[in-house]
This record gives sequence, structure tokens and C-alpha cells, in this order.
Amino acid sequence: MSAPRTLLITGISRRIGAHLAEHYLALGDRVIGTYRHETETLQALRARGLHAIRADLALPDSIPPLVEAIATHTPRLDAIVHNASIWPSDADCARDPGLIAQLYQLHVTTPVNLTLALHQRLPPPEPVNGRATRSVVFLTDAKVSAGNLGFIHYLASKAAAESAMRSLALTLAPHTRVNAIAPGLILFHPQDHAEKRAARLAMNLLPFEPGASVIADSVDYLLQCPAVTGTTLRVDAGLQLLNPSVRDD
Repeated sequence: MSAPRTLLITGISRRIGAHLAEHYLALGDRVIGTYRHETETLQALRARGLHAIRADLALPDSIPPLVEAIATHTPRLDAIVHNASIWPSDADCARDPGLIAQLYQLHVTTPVNLTLALHQRLPPPEPVNGRATRSVVFLTDAKVSAGNLGFIHYLASKAAAESAMRSLALTLAPHTRVNAIAPGLILFHPQDHAEKRAARLAMNLLPFEPGASVIADSVDYLLQCPAVTGTTLRVDAGLQLLNPSVRDD
């Protein structure tokens, strides 16, 4: 059995982030997670061994104390998963222009600066036979390549995150591999009515609700495959092939 890994996952209080934390805790790994708001799910994850650090990653000054908190807790970091996200519509951004700056801070600036700061504070070991010893994964969006009506600012920030991912892959090789996962529909929200769900599923080539486990499967692949870096893995049930530009009303 391989030794337990230490992973940092941002945004672990609910949905995909919470599932990822649960998944890796169940594998026996050590998980450090960031959160903004307390949830019952977060409390349950703590009981299973999660080390949770409260941090608002949309604030530029959140990185130095977060890096120190992580370094105080562990001398080793095998993987970083940048999952924390917000998804305001263009209408939301028109009402509150400050959301635009938050989008870029949370999706681009903080992940880049946090990755680089941790590379300095907790350097990864030397490559083993040319194989990187740390992996970084960005969560972006399957609609980056096609656009989406009503979400210009959100998708622009996710596109910038994919660009940053490729540059980080160049910057941090050969010690660290850096990749992205671009999800399409993964989980419906509880308030989504049956008609909305049916209409959204019809836009996929594979018309089903995948569930958060497919993101865990995808992260597993990117963590385990030593020859992949600078790559975006689309997990969209064929959305781009069948209906590349959709409106998420």
C-alpha cells in the first residue's frame, strides 16, 4: 500500500469540494481544506480527519497567513486542487461590479500566487527518475472554449485560469505537474425543477447527471498519471460536441 498523501483542496464546505475531501480521506490521505462558511458537511469532514482552514481566497491578503497555516500543519504537500469558485452572471456583475475583481482574484490570482508561495515555503522533493513529485489541478469550466450566454466575466476568468495553468506547468516543471479539469454539468442544485433538469440534460451527448464522483475520478487520473502536464481534461458528457454554447438560466 502506498504511503498517505497530503492534499490541499480549496473550497471544501460543500458540493464538489466536499466530495473530494471525503474521497481522499476515505483513501487514507491527509486532507487540508479551505472554507469561507461553516456547514454541517464541513463539521462531518472534520470528524473524519479534515484539517480545515478558514480563508477568504477572494481577498488578496489571504495568501500569506494561509501559507503559514499550511506549513505549520505539514512539512509535505503532494497535491493542490484549486476548486474554490463563484459563478455570478453578467447581470449579477452589472449590479455589483466588485464581483468582477473577485472572479479574477479567486479563479486566477490566488491559485497562481498560492501555488508559487507554497512552492517556495514547502518545496516539492526532487523529481524521481524524471517524474514530478507534486501535482496541481485547476477546476475550470467546459464552456470556456465556446462561451456561454450571460456569463462573459465568469468564463473569461476561467479561461485565464486555464492559461495560467499552462504557464505554471512550464514554470514548475520538472518538480510539479499542473493540469486542469473542465467540468460541464456535474450536479444539479436542489432548487432546479424537473423541466429545467430535462432541458439541460438534453444538451449533453450523454444525457445524465454525472455526480461529483466523476470529478474525483478525474483528479485521481491527473494525480496518478506521471506523463500528463499542461493539459485540460474535459468532463462534460459531450456538451461541446452536441451543444457547445448554452445558456445556464
